[in-house]
Amino acid sequence: MRRAFWATLSAFAVVISAQATVIEFTQSFTPGSIPIDYASRVSSLGIDVGGRGSFNLTHGETPNIAVTMFTANASRNQVANLSLWGSNYGSLVDVAYHSFGQYAVIRFTADSGYWARLHGFKMAGWPNTNRTLPLLEIRVDNTVVFSQTNVAITGSGFNQFTFDPTVYKGGEVEIFFGNDWNVGIDDIEFSQELIPEPASLLVLGTGLVGLIRLRRRQSR
Repeated sequence: MRRAFWATLSAFAVVISAQATVIEFTQSFTPGSIPIDYASRVSSLGIDVGGRGSFNLTHGETPNIAVTMFTANASRNQVANLSLWGSNYGSLVDVAYHSFGQYAVIRFTADSGYWARLHGFKMAGWPNTNRTLPLLEIRVDNTVVFSQTNVAITGSGFNQFTFDPTVYKGGEVEIFFGNDWNVGIDDIEFSQELIPEPASLLVLGTGLVGLIRLRRRQSR
């Protein structure tokens, strides 16, 4: 029974296995404007939909995640592209920032049958100066799951924001922050996950029930 259960669990793990991409903004953009689809659908070769390469594939590729990023107003409507800056955002190198008086939107949209998952990102203040970020918000499927105002951002080193990818996942995951263009973002880690079919969930549930029954028998 134990062997059967662990075999079932292993098979289920393959079904929900995740892959992750890290956005490091290492490309050279002229005149420093980041394309709206940067890091979208990164392949196993580390190349996105626009043919841009050098993506960090420590945890695998994300070909089933469309990424959009831009400067937005408070209503999340695009007003410009995000911009790239090379240094002086703490210890971060090559960061993305939004236009003055605006906000940043970074959105991950999964293909049908997949989830997008957010693992974390880094932030720092320019020019190597501590900042207070008015708003940082994460939405999953248009529902706010994280919201913080007046966030203290360091100007030396960086702030590491880490999220539980089993919670921060859905058909669409969005990072929204502003209104201080002296706060930049870098090293955004996200992943894709194949949504398990109901049959796979049923198999796992059957295995769990079997394990519980076995343990009850052994405890008698």
